Amino acid sequence: MKIFNQLLVGLLMGVCAQSAWSSEFKPSKPVTLIVPYGPGGGTDTVGRLFAQKLSAIWGQPVVVDNRSGGDGSIGAAHVARSKPDGTTLLLSVASIVINPYIMTQKLPYNTKTAFTPITTLARPVVVMIASSGMQAKNVPEFISEARKKPGKFTFGSAETSTRMYGERLKESEKFDMQHIGYRGSSQWTIDLLNGLIDTGFMSITSAMPFLKDGKVKVLGVLSSRRSELLPNAPTLLEQGISGLESHSWYGLFGPGKMPKETVDAIYEDVKTVLTDPEVLNKLKFLGAEIGGDPPEEFNKRFQGDLVEYEAMIRRLHLNETSQ
Repeated sequence: MKIFNQLLVGLLMGVCAQSAWSSEFKPSKPVTLIVPYGPGGGTDTVGRLFAQKLSAIWGQPVVVDNRSGGDGSIGAAHVARSKPDGTTLLLSVASIVINPYIMTQKLPYNTKTAFTPITTLARPVVVMIASSGMQAKNVPEFISEARKKPGKFTFGSAETSTRMYGERLKESEKFDMQHIGYRGSSQWTIDLLNGLIDTGFMSITSAMPFLKDGKVKVLGVLSSRRSELLPNAPTLLEQGISGLESHSWYGLFGPGKMPKETVDAIYEDVKTVLTDPEVLNKLKFLGAEIGGDPPEEFNKRFQGDLVEYEAMIRRLHLNETSQ
């Protein structure tokens, strides 16, 4: 009888443990996670990490679908047209709240209503990088040189979210440098290595391979504190430049008008993934901070960013169209 009772207790504990990890979101078919950028970048890396873990929770494959183009708008448009049942999700960075005000063509969706913010998966830490051959060792030295030669220095970007770091720095410190747009981050990084452009902004996730090879150097970290991956790289705040901490995020969205119960269930599952030591270690290795904002909080941030970036882009005269 004692052995039977022990077995019964063990069985009940197993059932309880299983139910604790079970999901209220029960998709009847594979889930598609749209990553609106090409494979190999920071967004794709984070997306695949979470897709693997959510697949195990949901009992369905979570397929990462890279639909690049239009600075994320092509992939976003696909999600906006999808059924709001949770089986088509979008992983986006802050470009989604900037594109409505800066793109030359009107978007095929209304950003304010076409998506349902669910939560943040992580927050990338952004760095300002330059070729290892550049004389300037930090951001103030770079700005000093740029002020001596207005318009001579350049910065590259392949997406609006990283471009805005350069635009904000120019506005804050009152100097000029030219923006050079590219189709992909690898293209402007190659030009940076070859000395064809002077600087740029990217997440530590994307910059690490070049930093390890010693081909680029960090002028400053756009964070409130130093990164554990780059303990010797000072923040912009340490260099006397305030208010330019990274505003970006890896945000998980569904189509507009997704039912609250579906949103809440997916959010709870993301929170479960964010307790996984393997995920936490990989995010740390990527130089990203963990997310997990509640849906209401993330939606407030999302709508607030739309307002903030619209005002900024109009103030800096960067907008060519709006909706």
